[in-house]
Formats: sequence, structure tokens, C-alpha cells
Amino acid sequence: MTVKQIILIITVACSLLILPVNAIAQNNVLPVPQRIVSIGLCTDQLLLMVARRSQIASLTTSSTDQNMSYMAEAVGDIPLNSASVEEIIPYKPDLIIGSHFAARDTTRFLRQLGYQVKLVTLPRTVEEIYGMLIRFGEWTGNQARAAAIITRMKREITDIQARYAHRPEKSTIIYSPNGYTIGSNTLENDVLKHAGFRNLSAEMGIVGFKKISLEQVIAARPDFLQLDNHVYNRNSLASRYLGHPVLNKVVNEQDHLFIPSRIRACAGPMVTEAIGYMAAKR
Repeated sequence: MTVKQIILIITVACSLLILPVNAIAQNNVLPVPQRIVSIGLCTDQLLLMVARRSQIASLTTSSTDQNMSYMAEAVGDIPLNSASVEEIIPYKPDLIIGSHFAARDTTRFLRQLGYQVKLVTLPRTVEEIYGMLIRFGEWTGNQARAAAIITRMKREITDIQARYAHRPEKSTIIYSPNGYTIGSNTLENDVLKHAGFRNLSAEMGIVGFKKISLEQVIAARPDFLQLDNHVYNRNSLASRYLGHPVLNKVVNEQDHLFIPSRIRACAGPMVTEAIGYMAAKR
């Protein structure tokens, strides 16, 4: 065989290897990840909802917390991690998913080591949850599953609003440990709107998370007081704000809203359950 023939064979072989890569690039089709690791509670739940079980290599230990995780019962025998680099590497992940506010050091180190890391941003509206689900479907190769979840969410919200449309709009204030409230530009505010509530904190001009005095709460006279038991600990000084006797003079005890942490700790499809829960209280 001549040198010319050898060169020709090598050239053809290389083109055959490159062709599939070029075809993938031209069609914007990326390989579907098969070993996905989550490094946050919220992405744990999204993976369990959107991805195929066979794709999930590991979830965080928080995923099994019955009080905080909406999908705790679905975890089963999926391996767990504590969001440390040392734990994640042995899974040989082809995709690592987390959030912008969790495990930042882990995220930085994994990226430096060359791992593909995707981070979800915190949605501030129900509409942004739909966008997050679409991206999650694209990242995991489960676009159809994500689209089906969005369709179901929209249908459930429409049904909830129709069911309670005859009830008048009510006012509320979210009151959290250390006297914090939640105003506009937040998912909580948008959820309240969908459930038929006026968020008095937003009407006061409060944006995001900010302290509010007991005097302001009393002066506002909300129909409902949503006591945030997300990190509720009756023995902590921070939580004593929630048990202040003056709060019982603002609204009746039966008009307090306690939304289970498992349906409000993370943004996702479970938001429809929160909307239904609140709408039923109007």
C-alpha cells in the first residue's frame, strides 16, 4: 500500500468520525445525560419530576426530608450525597444540577475540574416556573415531560380560580421569624395573586424580603396573617415574633395561614397545591 493510499484511508476515517459531531452541532442536538447528580433540594425534586429515574445518579440527603421535600416518598433507593466534591466525583456525572444560592464552593470546584454544571435561577413568578421547567427539560432531554407538567399546572390553576371565583378577594401579610415579610418581585407575591389575595406588604412598597414592625402589621389589619413556618422553631428567639400575643388581636386564630413547608420551600409544580390551599381559605 502506498503512502498516498494510507493518507486517503486516514482522511476518510477522520471524516467519518467528525461527521456525527458536525451533524449534532448543526441540528443543535446535545447528547442526553445519563448520570445526573443534583446538589440541592429544589433540583432534587425537579429531577424526580422531569427526568427519567434511570438518569438520576444521586440526589442530596435533603430529598428524603418529609417536612421539606415534596418528593420525599419518590426517592426510594437513589444514592444520596451531601453536595461535597468528594462525594460527587465517584458518580462520574455527565451533568450536575444545582441552584445559584446553594453549594457555591462545590459548584466552582466542579467547574474547574471540567464537569458540566447547570444552575437554576429562583423564579419570581408562576410564569418563570414554566420557563424553568422548559430549561430543565432541555438539559435532561425530557422536553415532552416538562411540557406535560406545564400543561397540567395551567389546567389546575385555571380550575382552582374558577372554583373559588365567587369568593371575594382577601388581604394578607406574610410574617416570618425575626419579623420579616415578603413583598413584591417574589414568587410568594405572585402565588398570593393567583390564589385571590392582596399582599399588603407589596402595597406598602416593600420589595423582596424586608423587616416589618408589629405596629405596621396591626395598622394594616389584614384579613389573614400567613405565619411562615418554613423554619419554625418555637424555642428560637427569631420565632418568638410569630407567637407574640398581639398577633392574635390582629386577626382571629382561625384566620392564620400555615402553609406546609414541603409545598413552598421550593419553586416547582407543587406551587399549584399552595395556590389551591390558600384559595380554599378565602
